[in-house]
Amino acid sequence: MTMPKLAPATPEAKRERPFPLKAAWLSARSVLLVMTLLELGWLAAIWFTGATEATYKLPPLLVGTGVVGAALIWLPDRYFAWLSFEKERSAWRVLLLFGLLLAGLLLVFAAQQRVWPFDEVGNFYAAKAVAEKGIGTLFENYAIRPWLGNQHPPLVPIMFGLVMRLVGVSQLIGRLITAVFALGTGWLTYRIGRRLFDQETALLGALLLFTFPLMLRLSAAMMVEVPLTFFFTLTVWFTLRLAERPSLGRLLLVGLVIGLGLLSKYTMVFVLPLVFGIFMVYGSFKQALRYLGGLALIGFLFLVGWLLLASRLNVLQGQLATVLEYAGLVLTTEYGRQVLFETMTNRLPSGLGVYNLPIITLGVVFLLNRRRKVDWVLLLWMLSVWLPLTLTLPDHRYFLPSFPAVALAAALGLQQVPKAAQRGLLLALLLAGSTLYLYVDWVRAAELFIK
Repeated sequence: MTMPKLAPATPEAKRERPFPLKAAWLSARSVLLVMTLLELGWLAAIWFTGATEATYKLPPLLVGTGVVGAALIWLPDRYFAWLSFEKERSAWRVLLLFGLLLAGLLLVFAAQQRVWPFDEVGNFYAAKAVAEKGIGTLFENYAIRPWLGNQHPPLVPIMFGLVMRLVGVSQLIGRLITAVFALGTGWLTYRIGRRLFDQETALLGALLLFTFPLMLRLSAAMMVEVPLTFFFTLTVWFTLRLAERPSLGRLLLVGLVIGLGLLSKYTMVFVLPLVFGIFMVYGSFKQALRYLGGLALIGFLFLVGWLLLASRLNVLQGQLATVLEYAGLVLTTEYGRQVLFETMTNRLPSGLGVYNLPIITLGVVFLLNRRRKVDWVLLLWMLSVWLPLTLTLPDHRYFLPSFPAVALAAALGLQQVPKAAQRGLLLALLLAGSTLYLYVDWVRAAELFIK
């Protein structure tokens, strides 16, 4: 099979267009001040609305946020010299240091975080059945298994169960398996950042990914979203390599990863428009169609195999009904529109970290202003997830596959502010850690817009 040639998926020369927001007020201090004030406002809003039962946590968090913000705004530059991104050796040292700290944080948080109802419980018991009695047991009474039977394919509990069979059956073990997928996603974010941009952007993006509270919380929960995000990001990585050097082996590899993602969660289908867009960016419409056709065929072979089995298990009709119901939730029901409003104004900003919103905004505006090939990859990545979800089922967890792209965009935004990279990263990391203290036993005591 002859593969059509594409333009190399490599970074272009760094001749940047002027950034449209450069002004006297766009300084490191002003950006850090806005980040701090947004976090203080978010904590105050939680207190005012009674959104959490653990109100005793809010006063120390408010004081701590103010102290941390002030320290990072006013400390001299020499205190941040150790956090260097310029030299290869220094960057690797920073990545290793923060990687070890993150692994420890996820271990502690996984041991302490309260159980996510329904999804995590259902996944644990399905994986437990695989670990203790084998894969065949999972498909016995599949239709009535909570969480799994009426809406999900089986790969995630199978993977978790097989690992738990080797290392032990417990919820903590399952959560640590998720943490491994999360760390793998961070590594892929770094590799994609290196391929598209440069070392500093890659390192900032990989670390900023774990300043998103939702990413941290789900990385320490036995749920399907983080494995799905790993397969989604791995597809992007292999697609960029395929665009750089086309080969049948790489095409099959991308198709395999897409298939594994589809067997993890049906929303993996959102990666197909992104793959098509990447081939469009580095090739032509005709080439993109040829590649997408081959990849879709390989990926859907996995899905068809599962659908045939689901039909034999009498779960196919129920799952199709659930997918169709969710697909029309926003466009056909008032409840769906309320969920969309709640997600976009409350849960998704909280999941990304309200303190990160300024640098995310700067990054997206920078991408839209510069519009190089590499910039379009990130924009299409975000659009391929955000657009279909806002028209179907906009639960904040389902946006997770776009978070690596958002993190890289935030890294680019932070770099547009002079002397802000080290301070902004440290502030985001510290505020993310304080947010986990609030979320570790989080019970929503009040809804802002919907019940």
